[in-house]
Amino acid sequence: MAEKQTVVAITGPTATGKTGLAIALAKEWNGEIISCDSMQIYRGLEIGTAQPTAQERDQVPHHLIGFLDWEEKFSVSDYVSLAGKAIMEICSQGKLPILVGGTGLYARSLLRGFTFKEECRSEELREQLFHQAQELGPGEMHRRLTELDPISAEIIHPNNTKRVLRALEYTILSGEPFSQQAARSQKAEPVYRYVMLCPVFRDRQKLYERINLRVDEMLAAGLLEEAVAFFRFCQTARKLPTAAQSIGYKELFPYFRGKISLNEAVESIKQESRRYAKRQLTWFAREPQIRYLYMDELHSIQAAKKMAVEILREEGVL
Repeated sequence: MAEKQTVVAITGPTATGKTGLAIALAKEWNGEIISCDSMQIYRGLEIGTAQPTAQERDQVPHHLIGFLDWEEKFSVSDYVSLAGKAIMEICSQGKLPILVGGTGLYARSLLRGFTFKEECRSEELREQLFHQAQELGPGEMHRRLTELDPISAEIIHPNNTKRVLRALEYTILSGEPFSQQAARSQKAEPVYRYVMLCPVFRDRQKLYERINLRVDEMLAAGLLEEAVAFFRFCQTARKLPTAAQSIGYKELFPYFRGKISLNEAVESIKQESRRYAKRQLTWFAREPQIRYLYMDELHSIQAAKKMAVEILREEGVL
């Protein structure tokens, strides 16, 4: 049996310093970075999705960032396929693949070898469910999922409309709960030898302060201009793009329609970002390979890098 390829994953909540830590590790250990963020894949949304800056990308090669147009479809299985190819390419050059981002489903699916049944898909049914969600609201669609598949409904957040609709689509077409398919895929043998490093803060308030500051910095960097261009595109699109549900854009759309003030929209972005961070913490706490880096105790990226190297050596990854 061929030896498994080694992957270092830096995952966890937003605004904890994942990118800075990844770049520091990559520069020391001849690594390249693969994004693990479901919204950073879109070009033209650099600010709101917190894509690495041009200066950061100049320091270390990055993969799977800003390569997709707004209207293009992209699934978890697409991500697993592309990220797997990037890992093979990086390893073939004798370099270290470093997975970076906070989309837990992407990280889990790639690293733990989850499988997908693509045949249980219907464009017609998906359109019907989408229009029902627009008319009835995400709460009603989540309630329907609770009736059909309570296990999936407990795992999938009611506001994650895309995942709720996908679970409904699969369950209706296949006749089995979406959670059963997920349970089967979890039994797959992990493809990679990996460790998940998760930067966090023991003091939750410090994390929230960092999130609030990041939103202010995004606005100063031009988030409004970026979001209004995306809003205009969405106004004429045949189908609302997935990225329109991304935090930082959907909260500004009511402001562009004149329904709320800019201050209200900004506060909504901060609040939703904090809530998202809490969901990310809950998600990654379930990962068996997770190792925490407490950033409020380490105080700097260099100290976090040193601790990360110690953990990776301890785990036999480096």
